[in-house]
Amino acid sequence: MGTTPAAVEGYLKEFTLRLTGEKRQVPADVEDWLGRLLLLYGVPFHYLVPQEEMLPPESMRFFYLDPGWMKCLLEGACSVGRSSTVDELLDQHLRNQFLDYAGKKARQVRDGSKGDLRWPLTGFLLRSLIVEGWQGLEMKAAGVDGQGNRLDRLEPLRIDRLSPEIMLCIFNGKVTDIEITQPPEDLHFGASAKGNNAWRRLKLRKLFPVDVSGDSIQGTSTDLPMRDGAKRVVDVQALARVMQTTLNGAKAIDGTDKGPFTSAEFGVEMVESPGQAVFAVKGTGKAV
Repeated sequence: MGTTPAAVEGYLKEFTLRLTGEKRQVPADVEDWLGRLLLLYGVPFHYLVPQEEMLPPESMRFFYLDPGWMKCLLEGACSVGRSSTVDELLDQHLRNQFLDYAGKKARQVRDGSKGDLRWPLTGFLLRSLIVEGWQGLEMKAAGVDGQGNRLDRLEPLRIDRLSPEIMLCIFNGKVTDIEITQPPEDLHFGASAKGNNAWRRLKLRKLFPVDVSGDSIQGTSTDLPMRDGAKRVVDVQALARVMQTTLNGAKAIDGTDKGPFTSAEFGVEMVESPGQAVFAVKGTGKAV
């Protein structure tokens, strides 16, 4: 027996009340699921990157999420439970609301924020050994919102490691600049490899005068003397003497202080702060 137009109209009216009225809202689990789907949770990786050549090792690829593509994704997901022509009519009725329902929950997935999304949503895929080596990488993004207003800090909607060496980040707005920083707890002593078990401090730091202490000194590259017969073991006393001589020559320490080159000064010169890389995004990117 077919469904009459009056019955369909009544069904649509009742369903609309369930969605917008006081009787019933969209189930919270469904909203949460749609919000996560909007941020590509559960989407197979080969749908995002069909060929490995599109994301080779040690590369970074920027993208934006096409609202039309995302709308089709949500429609397709919601059509799974369709069992009759009436359900199809309901889908047509709600078609323009899928993004609204999903968008409200998408902002809450990461930190519970509320409000509307700033389309276009943008982000990047990073494939690098640094993702595996530093699991606490910090990502900061600057950009513009949908009206072109400059934002010094874009809200991160998703920051996830998809594999040991691949990271996916999505931000609420159009990214123009990305700052990637190693975890702050990675402050350590370090030197740069020179080859053949040789190491070098590329720049020493000023210790005097006080108002510029800590600044790097150009042209103060210093080779690290190694212990005889030992690999990757520094001769600390010899290195301290080399550093003191170099700093004296650069007038970076107080010439009136004839005291020894102490462990405090040595620590200042050897400390390696967490690495940082800044990327400026050109163009509009490609839709995923």
